[in-house]
Amino acid sequence: MRRSTGKAGDRVGHRRPPARLATNPLPPSETRSSRNVVRSDAKAPHPEWVSVRVFPTRTLAAQQSGVRSRQPRVTHSGALSLRSVVRRASVLLSVPVVGDAKDRLRAPIPGPKTDVPPSPAGQVTRARLSDLLVRNSIGGREAGPPKVTLVCAPPGFGKTTLLASWVHRRRREGGGTAWVNIDEHDNDPFVLWSAILTALENDAITVGGARRVPRPPRRGEERRLIAALHETIDRQPHQIWLVLDDVQRLRERDALHGLELLLANLPKRLHVIISTRTGLLMPLHLLRISGGLRELGAAELAFTETETVAVLRGHGVTLAQSDLTRLMQRTEGWPAIVRLAALALSESDDHIATIDSFVETDRAVADYLVGEVLSKLPADVQEFLLRTSVCERFTIELASKLTGRDDAGVLLQRLERVNTLVSRSSPHSEWFRYHSLLLDYLRVALRSRSLATVAELHRVAAGWFVRQGDALAALPHAISVGDHDLIADLVVQYGPAIVLGGQMWTLRRLSRDLPRAVAERPAVSAMLAVAELSTGERYLAEERLTKLTADSLATHDAVVRDISLVALTRHARLTGRLSPQVHELGNRLDDIVDLDLRMLALFNLGTVLFWLGHLRRARDELMRALDLARERGYDYAVAHCLSHLAAVDGAANNVDAMTRGAREAIGFARERGIDDNPGTCIAHAAAAWAAYQSLDDETARVEARKAAELAPASDDRTVELCARSMAEIAASTEQPHDALLRLRECWGALDRRERLQPAMVAIVGVAEQKMALRLGRADWAAEVYRRASAWIADSGEILFLRARVHAYRGLATTARADLEKISSGLVRCVASNTEIEAHLLAASLADRAGDQQTARTQLIAALEKAESGRVLRPFLDTGRDLRPLLARQVGRLGKLDGFAGEVLAAVPAAPTGTGVELSPREAQLLLELPSLSTTEEIAGRLYVSVNTVKTHLRSIYRKLGVTSRREAVLVARRHGLL
Repeated sequence: MRRSTGKAGDRVGHRRPPARLATNPLPPSETRSSRNVVRSDAKAPHPEWVSVRVFPTRTLAAQQSGVRSRQPRVTHSGALSLRSVVRRASVLLSVPVVGDAKDRLRAPIPGPKTDVPPSPAGQVTRARLSDLLVRNSIGGREAGPPKVTLVCAPPGFGKTTLLASWVHRRRREGGGTAWVNIDEHDNDPFVLWSAILTALENDAITVGGARRVPRPPRRGEERRLIAALHETIDRQPHQIWLVLDDVQRLRERDALHGLELLLANLPKRLHVIISTRTGLLMPLHLLRISGGLRELGAAELAFTETETVAVLRGHGVTLAQSDLTRLMQRTEGWPAIVRLAALALSESDDHIATIDSFVETDRAVADYLVGEVLSKLPADVQEFLLRTSVCERFTIELASKLTGRDDAGVLLQRLERVNTLVSRSSPHSEWFRYHSLLLDYLRVALRSRSLATVAELHRVAAGWFVRQGDALAALPHAISVGDHDLIADLVVQYGPAIVLGGQMWTLRRLSRDLPRAVAERPAVSAMLAVAELSTGERYLAEERLTKLTADSLATHDAVVRDISLVALTRHARLTGRLSPQVHELGNRLDDIVDLDLRMLALFNLGTVLFWLGHLRRARDELMRALDLARERGYDYAVAHCLSHLAAVDGAANNVDAMTRGAREAIGFARERGIDDNPGTCIAHAAAAWAAYQSLDDETARVEARKAAELAPASDDRTVELCARSMAEIAASTEQPHDALLRLRECWGALDRRERLQPAMVAIVGVAEQKMALRLGRADWAAEVYRRASAWIADSGEILFLRARVHAYRGLATTARADLEKISSGLVRCVASNTEIEAHLLAASLADRAGDQQTARTQLIAALEKAESGRVLRPFLDTGRDLRPLLARQVGRLGKLDGFAGEVLAAVPAAPTGTGVELSPREAQLLLELPSLSTTEEIAGRLYVSVNTVKTHLRSIYRKLGVTSRREAVLVARRHGLL
């Protein structure tokens, strides 16, 4: 028999005659424990196994001196007994003897190879990853621990640190784990299997103190070994986890084949975690399909923002949120680079400059990238990376053009498979990208080598993108080359399509790098003004527009003239003035040859006409723009047109149509993945207003909050003001006092010289005044009237706002005189919703004055205007005086009876909370209720009689739906009245 190895290189036997017991063990100087070998006889349960008795030195000495040992001198292999040397118990190692075995039973395995690395100082706790290692899900449901976990990420992503930390914790909890540090020697299958078996023997396998692990196989015998492992491991009382670290070092076919067989035929109680820098050179598709594979990549191992903050804090660095976001964008959470950045930041006073340039200026980062990534790649692959780095992203075809390599596709796919710093932009995309830090380094290296090469590569890339019709991608390359004519052609020819595609922010950003001579060309300047107006940068656009002289508009160059008209029309949208250019653009629409430019003209003309209150023409132009947008596939433009068409319906007081339009716009945007685009802000605001008018308060609040979230990104002050106002109006049904304060703050900050959309001023003003009167704030209500007068002085809304304040103060005759001007059509309202409100207030005042005929006439007029759009809110807001009048008329209204019944059901018989506003005296009395003053004391302070106080008190109780002073205080506080 040949000598075999046991634990970490210990020789446990020697060649001897076929005796039952060898009594000449190796000396202690050669081994960590002396061992005897016993051959089983033919009657043993497994005669093909050799039973190896392993004794600690002290036990063997006692045996030879005649002192009784707890272990028998001879045993059959069937009586399994292998104990840990650390526990100083005897060990029986059973190994299969197959033909001509190697000279040793197991390769020498040094202790560090199976030792778990210690956890480093300053380690960031990452519990989220520890859970992901051993949790698996199939179809969104937990499916038990995965059979194989693959941790694949570039160097510096903390793979070993993560796994070592997890193993240390698991061992503290008593779980079975084994660890193997893979190195180049493991490409010999015998060495690899020796390491795996030694790790399992030393640290994981134990049944009642016994262990039994077969010896490493010869080539072709791996299946027999795996079968033996099944027999041994599946007898264990717990799950065993085997960690193989740095598996990318395995390259030889035989070693990979053996590992592949193990993974495909794992014992039930054995799980394997593989850590590698590159993709495995073995198929895992069957495991993936069966749900037995858990994969963690660079995306999962990258530091989160919270983890990055923890690293920075450990270096005494605190970043502003904007700087932290920039750091995350630059590093993409690469843990090693984040630590290097933290070190650089700790030594810098200028955090912004350090973050933006640490790849170029920090030698440690460059050394890391070269030493850990680039130096391991062949020279031709490094050249490939350098030449393709001029592009943020590229296809195989573009890579071939830049490098001159016909095998670019094969090389990229190989790099993607073995190096996750090269990846696709999305899982099934044809576009490739480099990690941002690697890209930065490659660009610096390329520039330092040859500026002429850089320019030529940019020229190649610009030409390729132009041929693909991707102007936004071509433009940065054209700017880098300095080709003025190409830059101008890209901006003018493709500018309309860029804006219609919702990429105006990108065009605006790129425009900052344009050569001045190019930016001042009339057509380029006009197109940039359109982009700036679309992104809300009004003042920058106005600087350009002042340079568009009459000569520019009178030029024979139709393109210059048409783009200039579009820009000036877009500007009219912000000024609120129907300029001559708006009319001229409308007259030239059919003469514009370029379809994208014509569509941009329709798109802007329809939007401007809506905000200026020309609803019928706005609908026509928006419908034409919508048809073209659908035909040419501009999803952003489609969503914009649908949103504004819904808003047109809302301004016309057609709530049903508004609801349908808003839902269509939101649904389309969600389906196309652009529902978070600022272009859908108006759709959500329209949906909120429609729900509010239909008394669906919960939906109104949800949609209004969404509109408010999208509004700041729109960079359009009018849109943002509209969204914020709608959010507060919707919130007033729950928080009347706080919502009104926020709304007043929002509008109070406006410069009254600023031009605003008339319909928005009218709608918000009427709603805000109602909110103020509900809270008994006649002074705030009067302020709304004065503010609105600055924008819509000659409108019916001004008369209505004034009439409502008069009615609140008891000046019914004056109020009715103002309302009569609206009802007779003498003064027109901007918003048709105001007309409904005016008719209802006139009906209420007439009914209170005993003028039943006028009350009925005004009620019918309100019902007729509200019925087509199913508008309910004005009836609820009018208050308690309306219901008795409405109840008397139901059944006598002909075709309006159905809608009148719906309104009657919507208006509560006994309004509660803030459904009806308090009179000034009632509001004043309400402020006294929380005090401990008596009725007489309150009457004295208010200079009224006790009976007057009691009368107002009963009115307050009725309006609030309560029966006691204490309840009145509670309800009033709940609704913001106190």
